[in-house]
Amino acid sequence: MDVSIVIVSFNTRGLLDDCIQSIKQETWCCYEIIVVDNASADGSCAMLRERHKDVTIVENDLNVGFAKANNQGFAIARGKYFLMLNPDTVVLNGAIDKLVDFMEQHQDVGICGPRNINADGILQYNCDHFPSIWNTFCYYSGLSHIFPKSILFNRCWMRYWDYASVKDVERMSGCSLLIRSTLYRQLGGLDENFFMYFEETDFCYRAHKEGARTNYIPYASIIHYGGESSKANDKNAVISKTVWLYFYKSQYYYFKKNYGLFQMLAIRLLDFLYGALLLLRNSVRFDSVKRGQAMALGRLLLKHAID
Repeated sequence: MDVSIVIVSFNTRGLLDDCIQSIKQETWCCYEIIVVDNASADGSCAMLRERHKDVTIVENDLNVGFAKANNQGFAIARGKYFLMLNPDTVVLNGAIDKLVDFMEQHQDVGICGPRNINADGILQYNCDHFPSIWNTFCYYSGLSHIFPKSILFNRCWMRYWDYASVKDVERMSGCSLLIRSTLYRQLGGLDENFFMYFEETDFCYRAHKEGARTNYIPYASIIHYGGESSKANDKNAVISKTVWLYFYKSQYYYFKKNYGLFQMLAIRLLDFLYGALLLLRNSVRFDSVKRGQAMALGRLLLKHAID
């Protein structure tokens, strides 16, 4: 078994079907697909049993989160490589085979990921530096926008780089991430204290500390629609307050776990100050829609920074 593909699904039936179809059409190495369903209410598991009888299904009675669900899937996986893949993705032009081939040729690389694109072909920034107070300050202060090509000021998602070449990076998005199974097991999988967000960042950080390299592979491409599970229960298809709660809770846990209490308190303070600035700056904004969005984000930042 070359690669075990684990897809964590939550109310993404149609996209999940398309994702699996693309894997089958575009993958020639020996693979298995394991879908861990986090208590979907849209008939996802029934669809799998009807249309994809060769897929292994793990059905959870409740939503256990992204990290734990991935660990459940990889606990029964048999592949030499583990692929974390979101259901809102479409594999293009043998992308999985290309990632596996790269890993076979570079034994010192522990993690690699493809070029992620939107449905219209526009590049997604899926590589990043590890989170830091400085990176967040540059984003909040606007320095990253003022100096878009600066490696010093625009480190968030590495927008200073053209994503055109194979490159060692610090971390990559978990929507499509290939990992050596030996490394995954060595590190104990994903930290299940993360319900969603930052779990792949934490894994890449721990792998980096162990000397494992993470590489971006531009000639392997995968479409990523993005955020579909987060939108599933929201009538307006926007990120919900609950999802923001998970984001900030995970962020503060990541900082405390990996950098210590002082830096965790510092990032909370930075979030609080930025939230206050958003409220102050947008209170007199004429555009009611944008004012409402900015004010809502400001209130969320204030709330989560002091919780």
